[in-house]
Amino acid sequence: MTTVLDVPALINMGEVMEVRNLFMKLNGYKSADLDLIYKTGMACRYAGQKFNWNERNDQVFGRKPVPLEEALFPPELPPVPKPFRSWLEVMVSLFGGMRDCEYEPKHYKLSYVTEHTYQPDWVDSLNDRIIWEGKGVIPDLTDAKKYRCVAKQNGVHFIFIFQCRKIHCPWARPRKDGSRMTLEEWCHKEGFDYTFEGEEEEFRKSRRYLDLVKNFGRTQLTLLEQLNTK
Repeated sequence: MTTVLDVPALINMGEVMEVRNLFMKLNGYKSADLDLIYKTGMACRYAGQKFNWNERNDQVFGRKPVPLEEALFPPELPPVPKPFRSWLEVMVSLFGGMRDCEYEPKHYKLSYVTEHTYQPDWVDSLNDRIIWEGKGVIPDLTDAKKYRCVAKQNGVHFIFIFQCRKIHCPWARPRKDGSRMTLEEWCHKEGFDYTFEGEEEEFRKSRRYLDLVKNFGRTQLTLLEQLNTK
């Protein structure tokens, strides 16, 4: 398995451009070199962490008009290998702490009140009532409410894998001191757990995680058994 220590801190961008077409085909990434995928994902991570996401989220989700020369656009990244929807999901699934968990397992579709279904990014391999969700931002209150409803109505616990630290909740109003609620603070408020991209494997060794695996939903059926009885 590729790790940070296995890969030199150099990347050949010509090689990245050559495999773009593979990334755009469903599961085409499986024909690409794993080291190249890893280095591409790490380069995307570095580019994302240098970008001012809070200001960009204010512009987009707050619909705040700004002068043309101040408009922020995310860095142009290589296409995300299908079926993944973000480079965060690629890195966490193929090289990070969720390697033992199937990505978007088809047997897990959780209903919530409005008759929508929610597809988990990952279901924990040791306790399927623990659901992992990779997020750059939670854009609005509707999306935030979705996680609360899914958790309450299905008896599951969310652990979020955030792309960056201290990202503001775009829907949250500024406090009197001018600060804004962050995604981490929102998780504390809702009773969810969180970690960050590249740190999920370490979190899965923590006492908090092991306690969740052992105790969360222990008096209930497994989530899959519950879904199959509906």
